Amino acid sequence: MSCQIDDIDLTPALALLDIQLPTSIAFFPENLDSAKSINEFVFSDSLIDLNKVLRKNNLTIPSFGGQNEATRNRKNADIYIPAIFFSASLLSENPNLVSLSLNIVSNYLTDFFKGRLGSKKAHAEFYVETKEKDKVKKISYTGPVDGLKEIADIIRSMK
Repeated sequence: MSCQIDDIDLTPALALLDIQLPTSIAFFPENLDSAKSINEFVFSDSLIDLNKVLRKNNLTIPSFGGQNEATRNRKNADIYIPAIFFSASLLSENPNLVSLSLNIVSNYLTDFFKGRLGSKKAHAEFYVETKEKDKVKKISYTGPVDGLKEIADIIRSMK
């Protein structure tokens, strides 16, 4: 299992795109730092299936930047889930949503890997807004599905 936490500055990318950080939870595109407009955003291809599972569990996570949901498909035994952003206000007002959303994602991944042989590795990125205005921490996770349980504790500790 690999988990890396970095401080990142999204201010230049957000200014270029003329958008603000979300005020709740959102899927982030893979190319947020390099896109020149929101129409260029690209998300992990698991976004479509994961959104269906979330809706069945009465949870909606919008895609950052609107309805453009171009996806990138990887020919790989591993799975890449779309990056998830958690705002500072969400963490203070509804910290249980972190556990709820990660439990749903974990269940989705467990079902995805059922019956598969070989490596069962998930790749995930989480962006967490801190109390300092426009300060964001990026958590990069690679490892087994059950390791995502630890990520919820890490995210809640950042509020």
